[in-house]
Amino acid sequence: MVDLAVGIEAKNYGLKRTPDPKILQESLLLILPLAIIAGALSFHIWTRSETIHVGYQTQEFKLQEEELVRSREQLIVEEQTLKDPQWLDAVADKYLGMVVVRPDQIIPAPIRNWDASNSKNTLIVNLIQPDATKKASTN
Repeated sequence: MVDLAVGIEAKNYGLKRTPDPKILQESLLLILPLAIIAGALSFHIWTRSETIHVGYQTQEFKLQEEELVRSREQLIVEEQTLKDPQWLDAVADKYLGMVVVRPDQIIPAPIRNWDASNSKNTLIVNLIQPDATKKASTN
């Protein structure tokens, strides 16, 4: 800084900047309400967007529920169809070539005589006929 009256350059090293408390108070009183209003608006916008988002999700869930109910009803009808004896007979006849068994077609399964001396069959024979091993050992 130059003093034009004297023509001597004056350096002002001794002055320090100190904040004026009144200016700080006025600035704070001006900025604080604006910040509160901005925060309230931000909160309002956020809650509205969340409400809209929840509404879309609710709509999606309702559509999904309706679809699941229809699917459940279709599965119940399909289950009843598959359990129907007439339908089972038709499928067995048409696709598998099965027919109803006549009494003359029943052949009884042969019963094998167990060899008690065979070690593999001993346990089975003991379970089926406990006295068979005693008879086999006496012979």
